[in-house]
Amino acid sequence: MTASIDSLIHLTDLHFWQVVGNPLLLLNKRFLGNANVIYRRRHEFHMENSIAYTDHVASLGINNVLIGGDFTSTATPREFQRGKAFVDGLVDKGLQVDLMPGNHDVYTFESLRTGRFSAYFGAFESPEGYPCRKTLPGGTPLLLVPTVCPNYLSSAGNISEEEAEQTRALLDACPAGPVIVAGHYPILHRTQHYSSGKSRQLRHAARLRAALGESGRQILYVAGHVHRFSYTEDSYYPNVHHLTSNAFFLQRPGEAVRGAFSVIHIDAAGFRVEWHEKRDHWEILHPECLPEPSV
Repeated sequence: MTASIDSLIHLTDLHFWQVVGNPLLLLNKRFLGNANVIYRRRHEFHMENSIAYTDHVASLGINNVLIGGDFTSTATPREFQRGKAFVDGLVDKGLQVDLMPGNHDVYTFESLRTGRFSAYFGAFESPEGYPCRKTLPGGTPLLLVPTVCPNYLSSAGNISEEEAEQTRALLDACPAGPVIVAGHYPILHRTQHYSSGKSRQLRHAARLRAALGESGRQILYVAGHVHRFSYTEDSYYPNVHHLTSNAFFLQRPGEAVRGAFSVIHIDAAGFRVEWHEKRDHWEILHPECLPEPSV
């Protein structure tokens, strides 16, 4: 087996939550999100695992972590404080963290207007904004692409034509070799592991898909949002593979999995993906060896 040039841990969809009691804070979309927290998320997203899971991630000996957004559930300051404490815990253990917002981090127009995400995570953001290019220690380019926006009711994302063209230009400037591109939303609306309804899809996803595929580069596009593992080759652009990682703290009712994340190993030949799931203990799955289920 070829030695890895780089390895990267992908965590996403943390969804730190707070039950909001102040009615003045519910005069927007947060009213719906707060109901979701009360009846669903607080039972499924176990924040109390934060320290133990941080310790496990740090024990893997992989120094680079990408967090794919949705630190919060309804973008309240208290949720951001919890998300920032989690990131600080990773940094305190010597890990290098790159991150981007998810749609829940700009859940209300007020949270976007006041720049709440940047107020807590500005030190980790690119000064040039998104899209931007980072470089992993072994030289692998990591492109972070903006896909999130607030909505009055839906949870759809968006990528503009300008952002897609900027991504295309960043790809053209990358050195030879594999490239990781990351966004919060998947580009594919359906795979054999998930299916996204129209209100949860990335608007104009075809723009970004074409920018990646037409580059001719060997690309792994990494996303979250759907709370499901999926790993597939693009049916139209075979130079692009698509990975979505499951939610880090999620334990669905009746399921044994208590949390999950992905590890990506990069070498000159391409990418090798591992899915890590917490059951009684942490288990490693290799998606290319698993049968593809139907949604």
